[in-house]
Amino acid sequence: MDEIIRLLCKTAPHIHEVVYDKDQSEDASHDTKIPELLDIADVLVILNISIATYYRWVKQGELIPRRKGKRHYFYKEDLLHQLEQGRRRGRI
Repeated sequence: MDEIIRLLCKTAPHIHEVVYDKDQSEDASHDTKIPELLDIADVLVILNISIATYYRWVKQGELIPRRKGKRHYFYKEDLLHQLEQGRRRGRI
């Protein structure tokens, strides 16, 4: 098992944090380092915007989704970063 973890840590450094934080945490099942994935419906609720506004912002480059097929997803951290950039530029 240690050899597998060592190889994983070598190929994907972020795995090291997840594995060793999990080992050190007493309640590891509730404390994960995997970012929350949001879909369009979640983004609409968070930003309190319409679907038309969402697609307009995507087209203008204000929001940059990650795409899987034709579906749009956002990591929570990415969305917050994009919103902060927009505020800094005076856009969102």
